[in-house]
Amino acid sequence: METNLISVEDICAYHHVEINFIQSLEDFGLIRTTIKKQSVFLPVDELSKLEQYLRLAQDLEINLEGIHAVSHLLNQLQHMQEKITTLQNELNYYKQLNQH
Repeated sequence: METNLISVEDICAYHHVEINFIQSLEDFGLIRTTIKKQSVFLPVDELSKLEQYLRLAQDLEINLEGIHAVSHLLNQLQHMQEKITTLQNELNYYKQLNQH
């Protein structure tokens, strides 16, 4: 087995969650899984997103539609933060040019 994949069965056992929940997250396009030798695996880089969605569902009792909406808003927020950083860097560059 590849080391960059985690068995969905192991994840479900560890987090006490049904496989259907993970399948639903994939159906909503929130995570992606891989099938190898008739077993379902989650790429390691998807694990943090899955755990975030599990916290939203378990701790805050947010349903799948709500998780999808929250995920969309968080992605927009991250994009805006990246844009702000880029604009701040550009502004600092032009400020430095004006000082010389």
